[in-house]
Amino acid sequence: MSVNFKIELPEDTFMVTRDDLKEVIKVLMDEIQKDIDNTQIMTIKETSEFLKVSVPTVRKMIDNKEIPFFQRGQVIRLNRSDLKEWLRKEMRKEGVQ
Repeated sequence: MSVNFKIELPEDTFMVTRDDLKEVIKVLMDEIQKDIDNTQIMTIKETSEFLKVSVPTVRKMIDNKEIPFFQRGQVIRLNRSDLKEWLRKEMRKEGVQ
């Protein structure tokens, strides 16, 4: 005895494997995280908490142009993704992986 059946899918439907779907989701999540990082602007105090150093240390690093920052008039701000990239480069210089 054989059983015949037919599956009808909407015309714009496509099939994808579970692994392919996981990869697509991972890529999308990475893009979302980058967007979040790129829009996260921090104050000097927030930066000191992020880097786990004192506010005067952050100010000194800014004065010495050791860390990436931008300034609008008297207001200094730092971008979290720029700081993360700076940290990665500094760790490579120090030989820390």
